[in-house]
Amino acid sequence: MEQKKDSINKYSIFHLLNTNQNSREKLEAHLLDYMQKHPELTPAAPAPPPDEFQKIMTELNKRGSKTVVRKQLRILYYWNSVICCLQKSALIIRRKILKLFHSMKRKQPE
Repeated sequence: MEQKKDSINKYSIFHLLNTNQNSREKLEAHLLDYMQKHPELTPAAPAPPPDEFQKIMTELNKRGSKTVVRKQLRILYYWNSVICCLQKSALIIRRKILKLFHSMKRKQPE
């Protein structure tokens, strides 16, 4: 009975898929280790042409399309300005509170 169960597990599609996945993970780990040991074998990424991003953005501006990058930059800019305003106001309030405490300490008789 044990032998029959082992043969079913041995040739099961799930067993084969699991074995294939495990061997693929081992191979990828081995390749990653090899590439880290020998960095001279990995080619350097080619540099993009100069002003490539600007050319793409001008073309998209001509077409009038809204890109995700532009939306993200706009959101980032607005949030940075909001945070900057909050920080400034918090620093002003903190400075006023500290001045108030210092003036109260000076007025207290010892």
